[in-house]
Amino acid sequence: MLRVFRRLSLIQAAILAVFLCIPLWSRIPEYLPIFPSLYVTRFVIFLVMLVAILLWLLFGLPGLRRFARERWRALWAIALIVLGIWGFASTGWAFIGKQYPDVGETAALQLGVVVLFVVVVGCVSPPPRAIIAALVIGLIGSSLITFGQAAKQAALGLPMLGELPYSDWSSGMSFIRSGDLEYLRPYGLMPHPNMLAGVLVIGLLAVASWVLSERRWQRYAGAVLFAIGLYALLLTFSRAGWGALMVGILVAFPLVRKHLHRAELRNALLLTVGLSLVAGVIFFINYRPLLAARVGEGQESIELRSVSDRIVFTQFALQSIAERPIMGVGIGNFPWRTSYFLVDTFYDMRGDNVHNIYLSAWAELGIVGLVLYLAAMGFGVVGAMKGIVASAIAQEDRPARIALFAIFVALAAVGMLDHYPYTAIQFQTALWGCMAAALSQG
Repeated sequence: MLRVFRRLSLIQAAILAVFLCIPLWSRIPEYLPIFPSLYVTRFVIFLVMLVAILLWLLFGLPGLRRFARERWRALWAIALIVLGIWGFASTGWAFIGKQYPDVGETAALQLGVVVLFVVVVGCVSPPPRAIIAALVIGLIGSSLITFGQAAKQAALGLPMLGELPYSDWSSGMSFIRSGDLEYLRPYGLMPHPNMLAGVLVIGLLAVASWVLSERRWQRYAGAVLFAIGLYALLLTFSRAGWGALMVGILVAFPLVRKHLHRAELRNALLLTVGLSLVAGVIFFINYRPLLAARVGEGQESIELRSVSDRIVFTQFALQSIAERPIMGVGIGNFPWRTSYFLVDTFYDMRGDNVHNIYLSAWAELGIVGLVLYLAAMGFGVVGAMKGIVASAIAQEDRPARIALFAIFVALAAVGMLDHYPYTAIQFQTALWGCMAAALSQG
């Protein structure tokens, strides 16, 4: 029995390390000779996921039989595995497959490894509270970096963690302008401020579960950290991130209402709301002109360009779907398809992903891939909801599971306006990994 616990603890430690890597864009300097020279293989999070998967395989797939006994968990895993297989198959008919096969191969490998990892999470997940703690650590670190970058209006010099070496004179950076006032949005350790917002939303929903903790210190720490993280999120000026946080809270609140019969929990929640309002008021006072420009009151050219770009790529996605509705253009190939669309236009743009994960899945993997993608989401939601309300779950674990489920829903919602939950390995892992942890058998 002790040997079994040791094996499980090794796998669970690797799983927690993966969740700790979600806020990091860290990449090793060189390709390892044991892997193909594909872009995804240099990500630290990719390598840590491989460790977790290999440990699980070496120790005999612990937890698999028990995990598969529950119908909705099994259907969720099957849908994801078939989606991964379909992604690999799509490299055979990829739009740019003959000229640049590595485009589809790296996207297929990324999806395949994420799918295997989340199956491991479902089978031998660490306690949900441990995963929440890992995500809260990410929130604290990302918030501090956000404050530093926003104040300095430049990078802090953390390349070892994946920080981009940008500054206010770097070309292609994300600015907000209101008249003569200019603000460089913080990037954190991500390649775009919207992705930093995604990291902060994940951490905020995770730390919100602390507000319902049985431990007094954790409730008050949760309230303070939520307000701090909220202010950092506001500094990103990510409208999709703001909306995703609201969606996550709205989904979670009905599930936690029955916990609020105790006065100490209600007080902690009221403290969280109060501190959050203070953070919001301070942000509004300090950044009101920029906020007005961001929401469109000033009709600044940068904001208009952002909206128009999204419209253009949505049109390209619909055009691509009309051309190949069943099979799609192949995983990872949609940006290349848009490059060819752009040749026949006067737009000063480069090929890119459509800012909608569902259109991305349909354009790249066809209707077959979209159905599998939505099926995995649907089966996971049903299974997670059944697990959350099950009496077998320890009372202290329920807020953590609700938070993990809310993170999945928030990322699925942000996917209506951004592509990173589908294209970036960190957020692919967060989307399906949090769902797997919410589904896990304990």
